[in-house]
Amino acid sequence: DLELKQKVFRELDAAAPAKAVLASNTSAIPITKMALATKRPQNVVGLHFFNPPMLMPLVEIIRADPTSEETLRAAVDFVKALGKTAVVVRKDVPGFITTRVLGPYFEEALRIHEEEGVAREAIDAAMRFRAGFPMGPFELADQVGIDVLYHLIRNAGRPVPASIQQLVDTKKVGRKAGEGFYSYREGRPKLTPEMGADFEPIRILAPMINEAAELLGMGVAPAEDIDLAMRLGTAFPKGPLATADGLGLDAVLAALKGRSRDTVSKVLEEKVSRGELGVKSGRGFYEHAAPKEVAGYETLLVSKDPSTGVATLTLNRPDRLNTFSPEVFDEIDRALPALARDADVRCLVITGAGDRAFSAGADLMAFGDVSKSHRAWEVSRRSEEVFQRVAGFPKLTVAALNGYAFGGGMELALACDFRVAAKRAKLGLTELGLGLVPGAGGTQRIVRAVGLTKAKELVFLAQRLTADEAAALGLVTKVCENDAFPDEVKAFAERVAKGAPVAQRLAKALLNRAADMPLDAGLEMEAMAFGLVTSTEDIYEGIQAFMEKREPKFKGE
Repeated sequence: DLELKQKVFRELDAAAPAKAVLASNTSAIPITKMALATKRPQNVVGLHFFNPPMLMPLVEIIRADPTSEETLRAAVDFVKALGKTAVVVRKDVPGFITTRVLGPYFEEALRIHEEEGVAREAIDAAMRFRAGFPMGPFELADQVGIDVLYHLIRNAGRPVPASIQQLVDTKKVGRKAGEGFYSYREGRPKLTPEMGADFEPIRILAPMINEAAELLGMGVAPAEDIDLAMRLGTAFPKGPLATADGLGLDAVLAALKGRSRDTVSKVLEEKVSRGELGVKSGRGFYEHAAPKEVAGYETLLVSKDPSTGVATLTLNRPDRLNTFSPEVFDEIDRALPALARDADVRCLVITGAGDRAFSAGADLMAFGDVSKSHRAWEVSRRSEEVFQRVAGFPKLTVAALNGYAFGGGMELALACDFRVAAKRAKLGLTELGLGLVPGAGGTQRIVRAVGLTKAKELVFLAQRLTADEAAALGLVTKVCENDAFPDEVKAFAERVAKGAPVAQRLAKALLNRAADMPLDAGLEMEAMAFGLVTSTEDIYEGIQAFMEKREPKFKGE
């Protein structure tokens, strides 16, 4: 209520000492209009705390048009003295940063639901499980309070959607009332990842990114502060502008085209016209260092991106379907220790060059005369040794299955911690179809992956599985559309790389040995690992981040 705020500020102005700073905690009401109701407008500032204020670390400091630099500095110092993170909003724009950028999260979701009939559950599940938000827009609206959302939309000068108006009129204003978009008689809505499989999060992300780019263009705050405010205040993963760089600014712009509801940000259009597309071009809203390629390999490509902690080892024999030769095994054996020692590497992706094959197995011609049994035994043992080093690699590994993964290719994939597959991928232990048996650990790892009965079927019948069939058996962690595969692998690996390195290493060792040892020995090892990890700094960072409702920044210390 602006009039009430102005009345309070006039009374404070009359009663407070001349040097006193007057501040308002509001998420939408213009600070400038409150300031002009006083005789000291230069001493008025906005301090927008976030609920619950004892846990939420962010405070938006809003500079009204007449606010002086001295008042602004005093507000920043005050917020820092409280132990909070201050983000200065340099211009008193409707919604400031967080409320303005978060607006489309609700409004676009409502529009899509009302005009296109997309289920609320589909939108919420996609934004939660695919985009990484703690809650989807409808569940979050219920949590915030639909009456609160109603006033925010009105104060921003936007039309109130019909479904919001109806819920407010019927007093179904969210969780506090027991019902809103969802009923809470049985607790939180039960959503599953499958519910959001057919809805693309970029449809909601793009308008949010557009608002953030508009704020950048108006000089409200720099990109780093906009993203910081959204991460700390709304749990927006990475922040909208960093997210845009990952998605590709051209993809964001394409998602906005044809929308008569919003004006596309000139900042966004100009960046795309200059070829500043984000991570893939090296520059977007941020500068991005290109992954560094490690020289010295003939059959592999080894690169790392220190900014994300992800390294990639690519089998580089596309003309031979990335089959294994003695040189490939030697170079993998040489690459792994260097990557294990590299503190910049937290996750290793293994893939194949081209889009036809991850690896079609062993190139038997490259191993020379294997007609003698002892030579074939040596080849098998060498491959088992190398793949065992992959399995025991101290950091988590992701097999990016871009095509065929047959024979030894499947065995290498089984040695990795995760398997992410493109739709076109085909997988199988196909050796018995050639009169051979798996010779690089396949008979042992497939049993541990799917159980003895299914393993016998896959091996004896030399079955070739589609990516979806493999996922149904638990052999594949995630299946991606072919066009989205590189971006999905990158996002998955970056998510893995953000984990706590020491805890990951200990948990990996425990899981890898779980099938090999008696239960009592395994439990003893687990207790020892639990004791070890409590001595790390990462455990305190994890707890602190949980309390502050932010993403932890683990250092591996």
